[in-house]
Amino acid sequence: MKIVLSTVTLLALTSNFVMAGGNILVPVEPSASIPEKQIVIVNDNVTYNGFYLGGALSYMRLNEAVELRGNALTLLGGYYVNKYLGVEARYTQTLTDIDEDQGSVIVSKDTELSNIGIYVKPMYNLTTGFSIYGLAGYGKAKAGDLEETGVQWALGSKYELANGVGIYFDYTNLYDGDDFDNTNVKDTFFSSTTVGATYTF
Repeated sequence: MKIVLSTVTLLALTSNFVMAGGNILVPVEPSASIPEKQIVIVNDNVTYNGFYLGGALSYMRLNEAVELRGNALTLLGGYYVNKYLGVEARYTQTLTDIDEDQGSVIVSKDTELSNIGIYVKPMYNLTTGFSIYGLAGYGKAKAGDLEETGVQWALGSKYELANGVGIYFDYTNLYDGDDFDNTNVKDTFFSSTTVGATYTF
């Protein structure tokens, strides 16, 4: 009798798993779609489309009556309109006291060099992931209490790695002219050399 009851119980439990046609229900895990990055490879070219942010280390140099120079931090943000054109804003400021080269001696000065600017960014892809670009725009360069606004430009190159990350190097002309903030100094030159990384959303 016990054997008959056990057999009936087993058949009843088994019937809970059997559906019409003899199929067994198998739970299906939910799937999640991962959004594609805004930088994708298409026909061996890099297609840009989206916002990006970046940071970099810079070396700022001002040749005036004396030479001022120092290491700086650059923060930037921009937008790729397409693979040929973008817009970008930057802010750069020295991190520590700057060096003043007086020719025979170099002294440390408790002041800062800085620049803020906004630029149009034309670009050209040379090969997969590697591009060259320029910056052309308007900015304000400062050296302590002195400041000058005007046209600024840059030349650089960039390489896209993976997952939206890219590395870049560029040289920016912040000021080139006479009388920086009416100092009556001829042939003043202010520049910044930058190495950094960006992330495109």
